[in-house]
Amino acid sequence: MGWEDVLPEETSSRSDARRNRKRLLDAATHVLRAEPETATMQSIARKAALSQATAYRHFPSVEALVVAYHEDVIASLIEHGERCRKTGKELFEHQVARWVKLQNVHGPVIVRFWSRRGFLERLQSADALTTLSCKAWDRALHGVLIDLALPDALLSVARFLHNALFDPREIIDLTKAAGLPDEQVVRRLSDAFYGALSGWAAH
Repeated sequence: MGWEDVLPEETSSRSDARRNRKRLLDAATHVLRAEPETATMQSIARKAALSQATAYRHFPSVEALVVAYHEDVIASLIEHGERCRKTGKELFEHQVARWVKLQNVHGPVIVRFWSRRGFLERLQSADALTTLSCKAWDRALHGVLIDLALPDALLSVARFLHNALFDPREIIDLTKAAGLPDEQVVRRLSDAFYGALSGWAAH
């Protein structure tokens, strides 16, 4: 049997695997929002109309599924930034607006398994999700430093302050508990970030 005889079947299998993975991640959005403390792989698989065995072939645990879910959210943010031709603060606020909007849908799922380790510790250990997040934000952060006439050596500080101010939990708090519209959240957090970065650089 030549390779041309098995290629269509292999292609179909890969397509099925991608489709099932997406169904599980989509189901996680609904299940983890509805029952954040009691969700199981079984309940997520049921929502996705897949067997539990199929779910476990893709993800060994709910925690692993949420990590993949978070990675997909960050990947979509990277694509959003790469399509944008803005620079400096305009690019940064373009990304912030998208990030705030993403939290309205995905935030409750992401924060359920938010890391207990600090940002710098995760960055120094080359944590995959933290590295991916830097890829989503670094171009915008470089631009902010240029607009504020600050040295590029402050990138690590910019990353740290950005992580602290734009935590999904705090964004959800501002939009849900405080009732602020997305536009105000973007404006206030962005201005707070610029002020914090300038203040840090002054010392």
